Amino acid sequence: MRITFILPGYAPVPRGGFRIVYGYANYLAKGGHIVSIVHPHRMDPAATLVQKLKNRVWLGVRHLTERPLVPWARLHPNVRAILTHDLRPGVIPDGDAVFATFWQTAEHVLGYPASKGAKLYLIQHYETWAGPKDRVDATWLMPIHKVVIARWLYDLGVTLGAGRLHHIPNAVDDHFRVLNPPANRPASITTMSHAHDWKGVPDAVAVLKQIHQRYPALPISMFGTDPKGPDVPNWITYHRNPSQQTLVEQIYNGHSIYVGASWMEGWGLPPAEAMACGCVFVGTDSGGCRDYAINNETALLSPPRDQKSLLDNLCRVIENRELRRTLQERGTAFVRTFTWERSGAALEQYIHDVVQQGGAPVSFA
Repeated sequence: MRITFILPGYAPVPRGGFRIVYGYANYLAKGGHIVSIVHPHRMDPAATLVQKLKNRVWLGVRHLTERPLVPWARLHPNVRAILTHDLRPGVIPDGDAVFATFWQTAEHVLGYPASKGAKLYLIQHYETWAGPKDRVDATWLMPIHKVVIARWLYDLGVTLGAGRLHHIPNAVDDHFRVLNPPANRPASITTMSHAHDWKGVPDAVAVLKQIHQRYPALPISMFGTDPKGPDVPNWITYHRNPSQQTLVEQIYNGHSIYVGASWMEGWGLPPAEAMACGCVFVGTDSGGCRDYAINNETALLSPPRDQKSLLDNLCRVIENRELRRTLQERGTAFVRTFTWERSGAALEQYIHDVVQQGGAPVSFA
């Protein structure tokens, strides 16, 4: 099949939603399908002369400076990465299926001619944080096929009245694995920094300050794509835009606990990646993590924005080595079942079914 994914832009540094699209593209390309990934400079087709000139400069700079075009992700040789000015139909390859991957891209896909393929929508979050609620909700109600990455998004879709829903959970890349036996790791904490408020980073930092007061010798680190912010204390080791090798070997495998304080996540890749590398996930019940983080079985969860509960759970795993070991074993074993072989095969079959039915509705998951 000829399959196109339309991203909402271009990311020179790692982004979770992009990583998932690249993973699916690699799986499908490996299976012999012709896969294209479109990266627009802008999603608004209207542009002034100055904006058009800026678009051309942007394209030229990207082509000259980025080798490969996606420097932080490994793409299968048969995956075609396309940089484009905007998302007009003329720049989208003809094919059998075309995927929106963000609410604004769904608005474009809905209007594409049949030559672009059956219309599908990979929903990775409830993206009201990135657009007006009425327009975001409207994309959920569009007469196109929707693949949601988490069970809570499926349930939300049902509540909104969305049809043509199918749940396929995310996969965790197999390079996220245990290299340093967790039994050899003393209590230590790592977490991710992010600019979005809903990631709950201020909550995490507030709790980590209290942890540092109680356990001043306990190592704590943080990583992110942005520079270290002024609110991050100096006793937190900060890794800016670490390579994938550093993330796996030094950060995830170098710690025993991963903290996440998000208010709401589509799925939440970093906690799952950390668990695959042998960390215990202590975090908030942000929605998406429920697919792999089961409270008191594979992780410890607390209500979002409840700093006291998060602090209490952290103290439990710091002080109770046996609890830490039990959660780690269960968590790592469970998250390792979220493979590309499982998710990729499910998506491939779903696309095939949709294409075979000529874009007609299919049954719910």
